[in-house]
Amino acid sequence: MNVIKWAMQWAGRHGWRLYAGFVMSVLFVGLVMAEPFFFRRIIDDVLLGGDHDALLPLLGGALLVGLCFMAVKYTNTISWEILSQEVVRGMRRDLFSRILSQSSDFFRQNAAGDLITKCTGDIDIMRHFICWVLPGMIESFLMAAATMAVFLILDPLYALCLFVITPIAAFLGFRLGKRMRPAHGAVRERRAALSTAVNENINGIRVVKAFCREPFETEKFTRENEAYRDAQLTVNKTWLRYAPLIESASQFLSVINLVVGGLMVISGRVTLGQMQIFLALAWALNQPIVNMGTLINDAQRFFASGEKLIELYYWRSAVQTPENPVKHTGINGDISFKGVSLRIGKTDILKDINIDIPAGATVGLMGPTGSGKTALASLIPRFADVTRGAVLVDGINVEHYALEDLRGAVGMTMQDVFLFSAPVEDNIAYGEPDAPEERIRRAASVADAARFVEKLSDGYQTVVGERGTGLSGGQKQRISLARALLPEPPILILDDTTSAVDMETEKEIQKQLRAMPRQATTVIIAQRVSSIRHADRIYILEDGSVSEEGTHAELMANKGYYYQTHLLQQGERDGGESVG
Repeated sequence: MNVIKWAMQWAGRHGWRLYAGFVMSVLFVGLVMAEPFFFRRIIDDVLLGGDHDALLPLLGGALLVGLCFMAVKYTNTISWEILSQEVVRGMRRDLFSRILSQSSDFFRQNAAGDLITKCTGDIDIMRHFICWVLPGMIESFLMAAATMAVFLILDPLYALCLFVITPIAAFLGFRLGKRMRPAHGAVRERRAALSTAVNENINGIRVVKAFCREPFETEKFTRENEAYRDAQLTVNKTWLRYAPLIESASQFLSVINLVVGGLMVISGRVTLGQMQIFLALAWALNQPIVNMGTLINDAQRFFASGEKLIELYYWRSAVQTPENPVKHTGINGDISFKGVSLRIGKTDILKDINIDIPAGATVGLMGPTGSGKTALASLIPRFADVTRGAVLVDGINVEHYALEDLRGAVGMTMQDVFLFSAPVEDNIAYGEPDAPEERIRRAASVADAARFVEKLSDGYQTVVGERGTGLSGGQKQRISLARALLPEPPILILDDTTSAVDMETEKEIQKQLRAMPRQATTVIIAQRVSSIRHADRIYILEDGSVSEEGTHAELMANKGYYYQTHLLQQGERDGGESVG
């Protein structure tokens, strides 16, 4: 029941429909109970008693009850449908919002396919339950209770003969429910794994093709597909083990009704009209028994999915906006790392980092792959929180800022460039959708993207494919840089921004950045010496610690990692030029 209560928080202004549904179900059951009494009067009073004048009023009453029955049923169904759609609309919105608010740890622990399953399949199961299963359970319970009450009032002995089958059906239903929930839990887990396999292969299709791994991925998908099939078969076999028995119990009830009713009419205990009531209302007692298996099956699907959704909904991000964030008039861009260490799981990513970056300065971060460069930069906008030490912006710990304010002051380009399936203009203006056209073009010009964008089929209105399909790596990087520059943030983090462009393009981008009227505090993460040689300060990270620091000239004189990398890259460039 906790899952139902949790889901109903999204009912909003339609919450009254839940109570109205119960009232209409009572009215619906009352109409079902009333109709057979008209036919009893027709049989006993008109056909057998000879009161022909009562025929038309009785037929009219039966017709009116039938019309009211249809009107109530239609209104009730529409009302539950509206309620269910309102609930899942709000649920889907809030769950999606919760997902977007999570830290990077969350996405390391939850596969994309599982999250997609929760936001689509699991929520659809919630809608089905609210729209059909919940009202079905209410009506079935009311119908069974009302029918038993009517039977007991008409003839207790007759009623008890019919009720003998009810405990058997109830026991079978209990056993079915106990086995169905874990079975449905297994199904949703296998469905999530299958969705993850599809998602990974679509996103990584170029890698799959490049390494000719189609047979391997097909085999892996086949295993997941078969596991999903087996889980579904387990559910169906469990259901089929009990459902036919429950349905057989309902059919046996009809046989008891005919035998017992016939004997009682012959003995004169009940009239033929009263037996007609028992025969007619036997459907009302049969139907809940027949539906029991299906309702229990769907209810267990609902609870299995609901538990996963509740787990997602209450998942608390490790990175949160403080209750009382600092108030500020604007961030200047002073950055300090004070004894910063970062540990993820059992791995020390950063160890005792101390770096001071004055507002407006440009620093370079360089080092071997996995040395912690990106992790260090990601601490500025709080994509993760430090394990020890503190990151300060304008002398204030970043954990004291509202996340929206802090991240709004940081422009970033990522190692793994992501572009949305949208026009180039919309991708550049993603962080500031209302930016005027001239600013969009200015940002594209600084990023040296304007030249190739204007040559595209529809210019800035050209729709790029998902993840930037159709553009080269260098083109995607330049659009990503334009996107970071457009809001003119006081802090700029460029993570391997020009790794996929040629040397001349890189020089042009650096020239444009230095010529910008407002110089942002810039952190450049690079593998090329040429990308950071003009930085005010360069830091070399090795194994999560700062091993060297200084200007280009100082690091060259130090003859350490930076110097060796410069010689290596200079030799590669000279060798390339001699070949060319």
